[in-house]
Amino acid sequence: MSMNTILLVESNPAERENFIKLAQRENLTTEVVGSSYEAIQWLKKNDHALAIVIAEDATPLNAYQTFDYIRQELKSNLPVVISKLGEGKPKEGNHNYIDKPFTSIALKGLSNSLVPNTSSASGLKVYSLEYLETITVGNHDFMIDLLQTFMTSVNEKMKELKTAVEESDYKTVGAIAHNIKPSFEMLENEKAKNICNKLTYEAETSDVPALANELNDEFRAIEQALKNDFEELK
Repeated sequence: MSMNTILLVESNPAERENFIKLAQRENLTTEVVGSSYEAIQWLKKNDHALAIVIAEDATPLNAYQTFDYIRQELKSNLPVVISKLGEGKPKEGNHNYIDKPFTSIALKGLSNSLVPNTSSASGLKVYSLEYLETITVGNHDFMIDLLQTFMTSVNEKMKELKTAVEESDYKTVGAIAHNIKPSFEMLENEKAKNICNKLTYEAETSDVPALANELNDEFRAIEQALKNDFEELK
């Protein structure tokens, strides 16, 4: 069995089909069952699932009761993601949720949270889509447009930064770093954001070339990760 298997507990045929299709794009395989009873029986026989995605109103045990059973009776720490209709306030506790109907952005976020992905040298993920998922409200094309704009605009600024460093124009270096910092914040890359702050406010002139190179390396890592993850950006 694949280590990238998601156990989907869903009785709606359309939701099942949609999830399977979107999961395949993320190189995830899907095992589908229609009830929480079937899910529990499957988990008793299989221990290689990446996570379980279970409908909030699953039967005979709902998602929350199933979560408790998995933790207390099966003694398993398997990630449990509760699927629910719409974007209303979750009913109970501090659980992980995914909205229905399932979207490519939501599945991308699920995959990124569960499967090790392209990383920087520090071993940390080089980008997060959490903020973009909020502002694009599931609109995949809008998401791609924003990511493409990020790649194009920051690439141009990195060229300008290189020139400014070569000319020892530290005022321009600081201005460029200040300008592109929000772009890195959008993708929640703390390393790049902190380098931008240093170049804008703190760096000794002797440290500027190394910091600029480090920022460029981090941008290239983000750029490559995005190209790897999104066909539209290749």
